[in-house]
Amino acid sequence: MQSNVLDYIAGENHHNEIIRVDYSPYAMNQTRLIERNGIDDQAVKRKYEEGVSIDGIESLDLDDAIWVEKTRKGYAVFVHISDVTEAVQTYTPLDIEALKRTTSIYRAEWVINMFPPLLSQNLLSLNENGEKLTLSMQIDLDENAQIRDFHVYESTFKNKRRYDYETFVDDFMNPDSENHGTLQLMYEIARKRRIVRRTEWANMDYDESDRQLSVWQRTEKPHSGSKAIPTTIIEEFMILANITSAMISVKNRYDSVFRLHKAHDERAFYHNSVGNHTGLALQNYTHFTSPIRRYSDMIVHRVLKIVHLRWEEPPYSSSEIGDIAKYINFSRTVIDILGKDTDNELRGRNLVSKLKKTNGNTLNVSHFTQNLRSTVGAGKKMPRVVVDEIINDLENGEKSNWAWAIGVLLVSWNEDIKKYLKKALLDDKKFRAISVIALLNTTRISSTDEAYLFHIEEREEGNEFSIAVYFRRKELFNSSINYGKIEAKDAIGRMRNKILKRIVVHFCGK
Repeated sequence: MQSNVLDYIAGENHHNEIIRVDYSPYAMNQTRLIERNGIDDQAVKRKYEEGVSIDGIESLDLDDAIWVEKTRKGYAVFVHISDVTEAVQTYTPLDIEALKRTTSIYRAEWVINMFPPLLSQNLLSLNENGEKLTLSMQIDLDENAQIRDFHVYESTFKNKRRYDYETFVDDFMNPDSENHGTLQLMYEIARKRRIVRRTEWANMDYDESDRQLSVWQRTEKPHSGSKAIPTTIIEEFMILANITSAMISVKNRYDSVFRLHKAHDERAFYHNSVGNHTGLALQNYTHFTSPIRRYSDMIVHRVLKIVHLRWEEPPYSSSEIGDIAKYINFSRTVIDILGKDTDNELRGRNLVSKLKKTNGNTLNVSHFTQNLRSTVGAGKKMPRVVVDEIINDLENGEKSNWAWAIGVLLVSWNEDIKKYLKKALLDDKKFRAISVIALLNTTRISSTDEAYLFHIEEREEGNEFSIAVYFRRKELFNSSINYGKIEAKDAIGRMRNKILKRIVVHFCGK
């Protein structure tokens, strides 16, 4: 079967599709059709299941839930995952949209979902008391939590309780709570599974559970205090389900996408062939448990459901899966680069919005004092919205608004600001050279700086006048001139203008 993936992701600028707030009109139209008509369920049989979900209190896209039972030979662990692929068929508009994005992106300040929120947070989410289509994994364990048997099946699932970390601990500690015994059993199994993985030399700090879904993470990782118990349970159960999904594919020689991690690589990656995951000390591993948030899991779902359970033709060729795996790996790099810019821009937008609420719609450079100094001092990129406000003030504002910032702006990373600064200082001549030199001599990035950023030393001896320019205590250049007494004032003025031009060109370019 010929791979069609590159046809669906055409053009060299397809990375622009990865981090995007808006969804294509075709994807939105398909979403509305699913809302109106429901999901066309093609399963021959679905087993009814119940369980609970455990997520952070801010989570809205719940794609996994769990349950456990004590058995005669050990334990039965049930992992129920939203059956996203029953609603989203291969290479339909929603599927292409998800493929281009490859993952949901989570930050402390913002979220960009792989699927439109109507799907990810409602129609496909395993919300409390709702019944949703799921793909379930039952894993039978012995008394030491070693895997005895497992099977995957199609199900209809009801979430009896949507736990966040705090409410989980409340019921976990309360013997009178309805689910107390089951939650205690979950932790008993999770602790034993952790011992199993330690004895296999797995890296316990290497989190592939599903709670780390994007390239850069939320500011807080829930592994301390009251969050430690529910987080341990979810990590171990999700890893367990991912292990068994890989075992099914490997045993039956299905073409699928596997998660590999080589010892010399910093991060894990996707591939269409089996291989070791050294971080988890596993021979084979897939991602099965987050199809709402991650496209790789959708491939695994389709393979297991269509080929393994329904005995139909494979949904992908090996080359297709290979192309998709390469694209997902590429996308993670793009997200790493562009995502930080997006995060930066949203922070800037929030800053400007707060400043306008406090100071009115007209802002000037002085309103960005703290932000400018901290951003430039850290060598970071200034958000475009902040740059626009600063440039507007450079063009139209009073000199007093931004005179203090000349030195900071000169060493900023933004070329547009430097262009307007160069125009103001050299072409429009809004400041006298002697004034700029005085301002540069008082430039600090932060109040803790031991020395000024610039030091410009002028010396006049006899008929010779010299200027030396230092930046971060290192000499940039120096120049001197001999003059007659009559022309002294004009000669010194010309020298200062020359030095100012050299400083501006040095930092802003010709």
